[in-house]
Amino acid sequence: MQPTRLLQQRVICSLLWGVLLVTSALSLSAQTTYKGVKTPPQDLTADGSLETKAYVRGVSPSGRYIWAAYYYNQAAYVYDTELKKSIWQKSNAGTEIDVKYVSDEGDIVYQKDRKTTICISHTGQEVAITSPDSDYPMIEITGVSQRVDRMVGNMKPQDPLKRDMRPFVANRTAQGDFTITPLPIPAEDALGGKPEGTSVLALSPDGMTLIGRQVNADSYYPRLIQWTIPEGQSVATEYTFPGESLFFNLDKKKPGPQPKRDDYDSDQAWERAYGIWEKALLAYSKKPMLDPMRCYYSPSTQRILFAARQLVLDQESGAIDQVLMPGYWDLREQRGEVLTKYEGYTATEALDDGSLLCIEEAKSFYHCYRIDPKSGEKENFALWIKHRTGIPMEKYYSLDDHGEIVLGWPCISQDGKTLALFGPDLSNPDLFRGSYIQFTDPLGVPTAIQDPLPTHPHQLRVSSEGRLEMPDMAHHQIAVYTPQGELIALGVISASGHYQIPQSSLGSILLIQIVSPLTGASYSYRLLPMAD
Repeated sequence: MQPTRLLQQRVICSLLWGVLLVTSALSLSAQTTYKGVKTPPQDLTADGSLETKAYVRGVSPSGRYIWAAYYYNQAAYVYDTELKKSIWQKSNAGTEIDVKYVSDEGDIVYQKDRKTTICISHTGQEVAITSPDSDYPMIEITGVSQRVDRMVGNMKPQDPLKRDMRPFVANRTAQGDFTITPLPIPAEDALGGKPEGTSVLALSPDGMTLIGRQVNADSYYPRLIQWTIPEGQSVATEYTFPGESLFFNLDKKKPGPQPKRDDYDSDQAWERAYGIWEKALLAYSKKPMLDPMRCYYSPSTQRILFAARQLVLDQESGAIDQVLMPGYWDLREQRGEVLTKYEGYTATEALDDGSLLCIEEAKSFYHCYRIDPKSGEKENFALWIKHRTGIPMEKYYSLDDHGEIVLGWPCISQDGKTLALFGPDLSNPDLFRGSYIQFTDPLGVPTAIQDPLPTHPHQLRVSSEGRLEMPDMAHHQIAVYTPQGELIALGVISASGHYQIPQSSLGSILLIQIVSPLTGASYSYRLLPMAD
């Protein structure tokens, strides 16, 4: 590194450290109490020698650890929200570093370079993960299970211009290392031609569901792909295409691959073939289409979030513009939609009430809004938090030229109680800021009964062990209250329709509220104790 650049980085880092100190001094006291808030907004801090533009990449399931990295500037760190300090950090010149996952136990998975991934257990043991395929030596981890016993990722060729890749699953062996197994790849793309590439993007916390994408030859007609690992198995043998009905008329015949001029004897023959193909394509495909570069996974809600894109021709200039619209696919409900009303937004996260957190890219990648598909309401996410908790968000976060709060890019923990953010410090264009807020209950879930229960609600009985059986309510959110409306427990009914009521509450009458995460439909019950 040249001395001049090193001096510039040191000056920038010194400025950042000064800003953090000032921010800390001006911040409201951590003792201040806000409704439903465990920890008011706090800055993420790391050693001042680290690159100041490290992006917040994720949060551990319980929200204890938050990790950040700036891949191309050789900097990364892990922040402990209980100790309120960085507990691990890397800054190696000439080495690309990217943190991929941190477990609640303190296991750290990070990308050492483009060919090697390192898994550090909480005991300090290190395991290196490399590609077993010399034709695809580059490796990228894209998902890690909660127990860090399974990872997913993609093997890539050495040449960065080649877009072909090999998705894989890596399972931890009894010896503690990881064995990589390629995932099955569809031979055809969404149109019935040869796919350009298939990649895996995310892994569910239990390590059983893998989410990816597949693109066709021109990358304009992609689709989502889901691999499912059967119970007791370590690899996936089958796949499905979640949300495919949002983008294609599946009752129509696939158009097949686009005709190539070289396959025809004359321009006229090729044009006729192309016209037939184009007519079939328009009948099969819908608008807008999935954007393959804007797909995300929410472990707390089991939703795939994305942006759909539609090309629009400017009649005056003749230029072709791209319009983005947010959308989602719920893996539990097997339903979703594209919110065509909200042009210019990308959905990146979801809350337990079914609403989406969306980034408005026309302003910047850091203007965050909450959009409710059921009501159609849109609100600056910072203001939504302020209205629910009383936190004066404008005292913690920067305002743009129009006086709007720039909250930053959101990451939510699996339990829904920790919100990590990354955005610019608008007072200094050279500085960025990582922060977090912790709540007493999952974001989007009421902490008390909002609406009065019916005069004569349905009555349920529960065994003395507290086992509640409601097979018709599988995957629904459930909240347990006292007769006075105080929240006792909060959770999700299992896939088999079971829920365990807290033992300490079984001796009294309880109020139960069950909510569909997709439709928002609410069901109220009076739970009566029963002795076996």
